[in-house]
Amino acid sequence: MSEHKTRYADFCQNNYVPLHFRPQWLDAVCLPGQWDVGIAENGHGAITGIWPYYLYRRFGMEVIGQPPLTSYGGPWLVYPDAPAGGTLKRSEFEKKVLDELHSQLPPTAFLQQNMHPEMHNWLPLHWAGFRQTTRYTYVFPDLQDTHKILHGFKNTLRTDLKKSDQAVEISRADAETTLLFRLHEMSFQRKGKRPPYGFQTFRRLHESLLGQGNCAVFIARDRHTAAPHAGLCLAFDDRRASVLLTGADPAFKTHCAVWGLFWEAIRFCSENGLSLDFEGSMERDIERGFRSFGAQLTPYHRIWKAGNRWLDWAYQWKT
Repeated sequence: MSEHKTRYADFCQNNYVPLHFRPQWLDAVCLPGQWDVGIAENGHGAITGIWPYYLYRRFGMEVIGQPPLTSYGGPWLVYPDAPAGGTLKRSEFEKKVLDELHSQLPPTAFLQQNMHPEMHNWLPLHWAGFRQTTRYTYVFPDLQDTHKILHGFKNTLRTDLKKSDQAVEISRADAETTLLFRLHEMSFQRKGKRPPYGFQTFRRLHESLLGQGNCAVFIARDRHTAAPHAGLCLAFDDRRASVLLTGADPAFKTHCAVWGLFWEAIRFCSENGLSLDFEGSMERDIERGFRSFGAQLTPYHRIWKAGNRWLDWAYQWKT
């Protein structure tokens, strides 16, 4: 590991950084040499911001994008404490740090990042030539009162959860990576697609998270035949949890096992004092299911910067 990355790893050991930004995560989902990090400092050498990035080649061009299985990236700022008797000039701090961070990014033909939902200010990046679109996820910031959460479920979801409870039994199965990914592939195959990442990438990430106690896998099996209906993988740190991936056998779709797994994930997060990010799709049918849980609709910024107007036009046309 380079001295630069070693310093970043030390920083992550002593400061809170979301899971997606941590070296162990990036080592698992990126090939060697495909990720690096920009580091901003104040006048005393203390780190004020970081921007890990995934650099790879596409169509013969160097681009920066989201690593596989990684919902969020981009900058993460370390805010100083407000000085006694004064008001922290937050926007000035953000501009200074973001300017320093994006200046460290290597020149590429294209860059696209999904900023973490807690990163609200992208204005300095707009001034630097970035463009933006707003995307959404669903988040439960507080899951202490599961009775209140359950009361907020839509009636149709309660019906689906009853079906799930009657049809399947859900158990913790952290070692069942092969089965989980097979169920995940089935969900894509139902739509005539394949996952945009391979099993080996998922396995490396799962092993890394499990080794640190940051992963839980749940499998829903038929109560009578023990056939696997669906699976869910949860990634978490000491503050937040997120749904890494799910999968279901289309043959058992009417049994609603996936929604039972999400309820199990909610209860797990409640017991461990964690918030939960569904990290959900913006596809209409999937969003409708997530919305029925009553979680908060939460925006996040997708930013991009193209090396020329033709790439910018092509990206906007595609999206």
